[in-house]
Amino acid sequence: MKAQEKSAQIAALRAEIERKSAVGSGLSARERLSLLFDEGTFVEVGAFVRQRPTEFGCSDSAESVVTGYGAVDGVLVYAFAQDPAVNKGAISEMHARKIKNIVHMAMKTDAPLVSFLDSCGMNLGEGMDALAGYGEILSLCSEMQGEIPHVCVVSGVCAGAMSFLPAFADYTVVLKNAELFLSAPSVVQARYGEVTGDSASAYASGLASAVCDTEAEAVGAVKAFLNFFGAVEPADDVNRLTDAIPALISAENYDVSALIGQIADCGQMVEFAGGYAKNIVTGLIHLDGTPCGVVANQPAEKNGDLDAKACDKAAKFIEFCDSYDIPVITLVDTNGFAAEVGENISESARLVAAYASSDAVKITLIVGKAYGAGYLSMGAKHTGADVVLAYPTAQIAALPADTGAVFLCGKEISDSADPVATREELIASYGETMASPLQAAQRGYVDDIIDYETTRQLLISSLNLFLQEGDGV
Repeated sequence: MKAQEKSAQIAALRAEIERKSAVGSGLSARERLSLLFDEGTFVEVGAFVRQRPTEFGCSDSAESVVTGYGAVDGVLVYAFAQDPAVNKGAISEMHARKIKNIVHMAMKTDAPLVSFLDSCGMNLGEGMDALAGYGEILSLCSEMQGEIPHVCVVSGVCAGAMSFLPAFADYTVVLKNAELFLSAPSVVQARYGEVTGDSASAYASGLASAVCDTEAEAVGAVKAFLNFFGAVEPADDVNRLTDAIPALISAENYDVSALIGQIADCGQMVEFAGGYAKNIVTGLIHLDGTPCGVVANQPAEKNGDLDAKACDKAAKFIEFCDSYDIPVITLVDTNGFAAEVGENISESARLVAAYASSDAVKITLIVGKAYGAGYLSMGAKHTGADVVLAYPTAQIAALPADTGAVFLCGKEISDSADPVATREELIASYGETMASPLQAAQRGYVDDIIDYETTRQLLISSLNLFLQEGDGV
């Protein structure tokens, strides 16, 4: 074939691909990728891969997924985007092969992967070949968990087995009008009367960490997440005082997100699974430019008490941080475990195991209450914390002060002529002695009792003890 004829054929193929990608409503796969990558940096891989004809009349049209790599804010990132304008984004054997190829490239170069999902499901015309492709995608994406960062964007329909992919991802963003389900929502609603498969359900279940109105907002959330892989130039004063903390934590059922904002560089955090198990907060912040994970009891929700869902959420996040050697800052303020019907002890135990087995740097700040099993489960010295700090007003004990005083001094309370006054005195005495952070510090369970105003400074200095040159994230 002459060079001119070959060039013309290639140009025609490109035109076909571009034309089919532009058909339909919403953005095409290439338009989504253009929002993600720095201008002029995207390199497409496998642009000429085509479906195989079958006995069911499927044409040898262009594949319904675009794959490639480029720079995102100057950093190498790989990506694939399903295109509903081409065969409704149906997954075929070659569709799967393109995805597997780009995932292998990302893993070989230790670069992040971003996936845009928008597909009606499997290409039924290919039968078992398409089903095998499905399985190979899921197997490979499961394998890369903890190996390279994976951000998933559900842009349209994500149905059936492909809905496992957002669950495998480190961080998932869902568009407000997207659909994400394993079983048909109409069937679930008919049987159980529950609405499922929408973005609100995905957020409430913890499957999605962010729900966005537009594609541009979704890409912004992706970039915010990717910004936490590698240190950045500090954007905040390392010596900034946190003098608003005393008033903040003195309020009943305060919002711990405000406390995190006091500590984090520029007050910014990317929260994980914010709609799920709201009694615990997990997210990523920078401390003097160093990426850190935060796990914090949330007094504004269920008084910050732990339950199985909160433990599962926190454990999963700690395991994520451990995979990428991201330090974990834990903020403790909990009475312990909430009483649950059919409590799941296994999920609760998972949190202790996550702290104990993690090799990441772990710094714990006891903000308020730290009692019993809840104290041990939230990154105590005994369960793996490298540094434990406490505020002067922290309460650290086997039992809450009111319960502990009753157990230890029950006789004095019952024999008193004025039991109410005596009870209050005993509780106060217990809090000042048995539950005092000073006693915990004297026993070596707390490394330092710190001032509120220097919280940020001391967390950064504690972090820097472990992040010598070559050892940090």
